[in-house]
Amino acid sequence: MKKLFFAIAFVAISLGLASAQEKNEAFIDITGSAKVKVIPDRAEIEITLREADLKGKYSLNEWENKLALALTGAGVDAKKQLSLYRQYVAPAKRKTINQYKTFKLEVYTAEEAQNVMDELVKNEISGGRLTKVWLSSRDAVADSLKVEAIKMAKHDATVLAEAIGQSVGSATRITYYPSRPAVVYRNVMLKSAGAETMALTADAAPALPQIDFEEIEIEENVTVQFILNPEKR
Repeated sequence: MKKLFFAIAFVAISLGLASAQEKNEAFIDITGSAKVKVIPDRAEIEITLREADLKGKYSLNEWENKLALALTGAGVDAKKQLSLYRQYVAPAKRKTINQYKTFKLEVYTAEEAQNVMDELVKNEISGGRLTKVWLSSRDAVADSLKVEAIKMAKHDATVLAEAIGQSVGSATRITYYPSRPAVVYRNVMLKSAGAETMALTADAAPALPQIDFEEIEIEENVTVQFILNPEKR
């Protein structure tokens, strides 16, 4: 699922004076970078039930029941994966005000997302949107990238020091640049894979694209300052 590759480290060499030790010391500063592309394993689908869309055909409660049936048909654990995000339910005396409920559903695969959308259409629910995708193990992946980035910095520092007949000593400073969260926000209205084929004959029906989770990139960067040992004589 992952193809790990490392960016070529950006190199900056600086010579400084260590006044605290009252002697000249040379330093080398190296920035190491590591990144990986991964397939998200989490996605959020937002589902809104609006009284205005019902046109008197169902009550809001009846539509909620149809949503429950759709999720059951898609194999979703509603108690675990579904949450109420916001709602407006008018008092009984103000029935003319449009009521609504918005739910957020967490799914784990593109196939599960597709199954949900197909079942929503079957149950006459069209207000589904894919709002974001992410990787649940993002922190663990990021930690491994930090290790690889600092290894790259040490490797490149050693190569450069040896090129001028010197060697790398202890690290005196490590600067870490926090990466952006690996979450992709979307606002995509989803459709059932079969919705557009219902009016077509089996022979004429084209193969429609399915929901897919695109790769997202996680990148970590660190800058390390090493002591540059004098050339051996």
